[in-house]
Amino acid sequence: MIQDIAPHQYDLSYGHPVPQDQDYVLYIKSNQTLLRKKGEENHEIPRFSDFPEEMEALKKQAYYLFSIDGLRYFYVSSLLEKKAGEEYELCPTSAFRKMKPMHQAFAGITATQIHRWKESRKFCGRCGHETKDSETERAVVCPFCGQIEYPKISPAVIVAITDGDRILMSRYRVNNNPYRGYALIAGFVEIGETFEDTVRREVMEEVGLKVKNIRYYKSQPWAFSDTEMIGFFAELDGDDSIKLQEDELSEAGWFTREEVPDETMMVSIGSELKMIFKYGSLEEFYKKTGMTP
Repeated sequence: MIQDIAPHQYDLSYGHPVPQDQDYVLYIKSNQTLLRKKGEENHEIPRFSDFPEEMEALKKQAYYLFSIDGLRYFYVSSLLEKKAGEEYELCPTSAFRKMKPMHQAFAGITATQIHRWKESRKFCGRCGHETKDSETERAVVCPFCGQIEYPKISPAVIVAITDGDRILMSRYRVNNNPYRGYALIAGFVEIGETFEDTVRREVMEEVGLKVKNIRYYKSQPWAFSDTEMIGFFAELDGDDSIKLQEDELSEAGWFTREEVPDETMMVSIGSELKMIFKYGSLEEFYKKTGMTP
């Protein structure tokens, strides 16, 4: 998955370090990130040293994000607007699904999540005054009323529903999600719910089915939607007739193991759940497809 970057070491300790020339800088604006073109399909995150004319001014406005292997990452919101061209490109967040190596993809999408939160919290949600960065933790503080707000992380579940040799997969409506491949049932946790309650409710709402034997798999930070995804397996309980929630999904159906398409980018927990169903284990998936973890 996109956060599985070992042996690289991710350190999100909060602080106010001074940017160095070899540190990475992400210009983020309107959900687009300035990346250096690398070949026909890949990109890479630039460093401060790549912008010698703007470097000192960039360092003065840079907001510290985190470090990976001791190299630090910062974001900026100005001074690089006109750099897009032959060497650089303003890319949508979806570009990080394909970026290699994986630790750079993880750095890029995590940076956009922090930036999105910061841009939405310039003013206090309680009294409307301008907020300031905390000196001690990753938070914004209202100097007027004392309100403290932390990065947005919304818990959500995703579930692989099986019925013997079949798994249920669906497609999102175009206006609800840009992802066009087959997906698993997923949804946000509501107030007062356990994760298991959310699984039951979301499955009933989206496809009109009951499930049993709900089993936790693992979790994943999914910065594309500011969520923490909690993965489950569950079994069909009773009638397999699907009642589609048409304002959320365009289609849903039952698929045998042979009908489940092989994943080509193992960045999400949903991909792992599907491939475990199809092959029995991730090890078997990688062995038979020749892909590398």
